[in-house]
Amino acid sequence: MRAIGWIVFGGLLLISGQVAAADLVVQVSDSDGRPVADAVVTLTPQGGAPVRASASAAPSNQPLIIDQRNETFIPYVQIVPLGGEVAFRNSDLTRHHVYSFSPVRAFEFMLAPGEQSASVRLERTGVVAVGCNIHDQMVAYLYVTDVPWFALTDKHGRATFSGVPEAAYEMQTWHPRLRPGRPGPIQPVTLTPGASRLEVSVALLHQANHMMDHERERY
Repeated sequence: MRAIGWIVFGGLLLISGQVAAADLVVQVSDSDGRPVADAVVTLTPQGGAPVRASASAAPSNQPLIIDQRNETFIPYVQIVPLGGEVAFRNSDLTRHHVYSFSPVRAFEFMLAPGEQSASVRLERTGVVAVGCNIHDQMVAYLYVTDVPWFALTDKHGRATFSGVPEAAYEMQTWHPRLRPGRPGPIQPVTLTPGASRLEVSVALLHQANHMMDHERERY
C-alpha cells in the first residue's frame, strides 16, 4: 500500500508540473522610454526540457492574410510559425506588385484590385522584408519562427503571454527598426506560476532612416 501511495503522490506531482503555468507581460520601450509597437518577443526553452507550445505556434490550415489598404500592408509585422503560409490581398483600387528578395523566401505577385495571391509556404526561419515595386513607401515584415511561444507588442508596447509552462527561457526581442544585422536584446527569464512583468529597452533607427530600398535589407 505504501508503494501505491508513493506512485499516486508522484503522479500528482507530475500532473501538477504539467499544469503549472505563468502569465507574462513584456513592456518594450525605445531608448527614449517611448512604447514600441510591432515588436516580436519570443520565449525559447532552456536546458533541453520539452515545453508545451502555445496554440498559435502550430501552422494553421488557412494562410495568414496580409492585406493592402490605402497603399499600406496590414499588418506591418506578421509572426508566422515555421511551415505556415501567407497570402496577399489587394483591397485597394490600384494595382500592387508585391515582392521579396529575402533568402528566407523570395516571391513576386502582380495583384489587380480585389485579387488575392497564391499562398506562400515559409519553411525557413528568419525575417522576410516585403515591398511593392509600384509604391515604394509600402513595407511589411514576416517573422518566421519555430519557437513555442511568441507575441507581438500592441500600440502600448505590451506583449502578453498567457499560460506559459513554468520553465527557464531565453527571451529575445526583435523590431524592424533595429539596425540591420544586429540581433535584438536577449535575456534569461525564469517563469513561475502567477503573473510577471518585465521591461525591455531597444535601440531603434530613426523612422526616416529606416525607409530604405528593400533590396538592400540584410535579412
